[in-house]
Amino acid sequence: MARINRRAVVAGVGASALAGSAAAALPPIAPSRTKVVFLSDVHIGDNSPTVWYQKDFHEPFLVALLDHVIAQADQVRELIILGDFIDYWTYPPNRRPPGFREIAAANPAIFGPRAKLAQVLSALKGRVTYIPGNHDMGVTQRDVDFLVSREGYKIQVRDDEAYFPLAPDRRLACSHGHRWTMFNAPDLSTPLAPLPLGHFVTRSVAYMLARDLPPGRSVADLPDQGAPNGIELTKLAGSINGSLIESAVNYAVKTTGISEAEPILLPDGRTTNLGEVKLNYQGLWARWATAVGGDLSAAKAAAADVNGRYLAWFAQRLALQNGAELVVFGHTHAPKSGLKDGFINYVNTGFDCPSRPDIGTKHPTFIEVDTTTLTPRLRQVTARADGTYAIEDHAAPADTLVYAPNFDFSTYVTVDNTQGTSDLVRRAATEVHGRYVVGPPTVIPKGHVTRFWLQDNAGARGSEGVATYDRAGGPPVELRFGCPTGTVSNFAGGAAFQARVGGQDWAAPNVAPRRGHPLFVRFRI
Repeated sequence: MARINRRAVVAGVGASALAGSAAAALPPIAPSRTKVVFLSDVHIGDNSPTVWYQKDFHEPFLVALLDHVIAQADQVRELIILGDFIDYWTYPPNRRPPGFREIAAANPAIFGPRAKLAQVLSALKGRVTYIPGNHDMGVTQRDVDFLVSREGYKIQVRDDEAYFPLAPDRRLACSHGHRWTMFNAPDLSTPLAPLPLGHFVTRSVAYMLARDLPPGRSVADLPDQGAPNGIELTKLAGSINGSLIESAVNYAVKTTGISEAEPILLPDGRTTNLGEVKLNYQGLWARWATAVGGDLSAAKAAAADVNGRYLAWFAQRLALQNGAELVVFGHTHAPKSGLKDGFINYVNTGFDCPSRPDIGTKHPTFIEVDTTTLTPRLRQVTARADGTYAIEDHAAPADTLVYAPNFDFSTYVTVDNTQGTSDLVRRAATEVHGRYVVGPPTVIPKGHVTRFWLQDNAGARGSEGVATYDRAGGPPVELRFGCPTGTVSNFAGGAAFQARVGGQDWAAPNVAPRRGHPLFVRFRI
């Protein structure tokens, strides 16, 4: 199965979960604590005018959200801060971005010794996890260890590719989401490591804002702010190819007025400029194409940053690689309530720093997951006319894996070996048409269920594959399946199965619906 090469492209930075932590031991989880709360993309900075989060406007929304967590603490298993909680990026190039302590000092109502985060730590008995995103890339356990509740609880930092809150049960997976986006994944391949290209696009926008904002005004006073890259990149959609890096830098220069020679002071004190950036990242597309399985998948990683599309594709791949059923991401600043015609469920937290003019059409949002049913609930913080704040349900569209004018002719296969008498050992996995995004596993143990995904390639052939397994004491099992285009019918065979297409009901046993897509096949051995 294809995976991103974390060493070359998306390796994380920072300390692992509890390195060096002296936090109080966490008590057992009470059976009543059946919720996991996810919030992301708050983007707290030092309240400079170019920072999306402005304390005087956004802090009451965040306080209301955290108060909501405190109020239902007896039901909450864990609060997960899913990245970009603070912001190291949205600062003009001539400024060295502030560190964690500086940002905390500028926001004492959130980070102070008796402030909201400390109160949440107390209420949840230390079950608060911080997963860095791209704008807070590099946050470590040491950075947050000064945030201690009166009982001695500390926030736990995790910087894994994915975090599984119910571990060892891996049905629920989460990550900020930036690791699967071309502009914003940590990049260790350049002298500017681990900063990705998106950092420099965002700093270019801050250059423009610092120049153009009237005195006394901030970015929070402007409409349509809070784009994950700091700038709307939809005009780059026609440049999703090998020249993307030059196109992106040229677009940033043209749009913001920054010179390629303008010095950019980095968080670690180094200095660079966009001219050097263009040279350092010129191999980005090729590295991603190699890491994720070709130009088509690389285009998905680029599109995930250009317009937020296809991040759900990577979420589904992550789920199938790890046996997850629900994936929670942030990063795109666009809340999502599910996945249409998907093999798993996917939701996105949205973001918590919409600008003043956008409030009403956009809302600070977060997600609660019921761990007994793996049911996600998208919530929003709403400002009332009387100056108070309410927590309400939020309506958001479901995401999709494939976007018009394209269609998804994938075949999604489940193999149920729970009633089998032996392990199934793979002899061969054939791609007749299409490509295995997540292929048939080497072994399907007796008593287990597995899933894999064959996606159609661009063109008019659809998907068709074969997976052959050996088993002790019996003949090989040759599973055949396909979701062709045109007049050729869908099919499956080689073992007892049920099948369906799209969001339709399951057909009769051992009958594949002739028409429709994508095709879902559930084999029972």
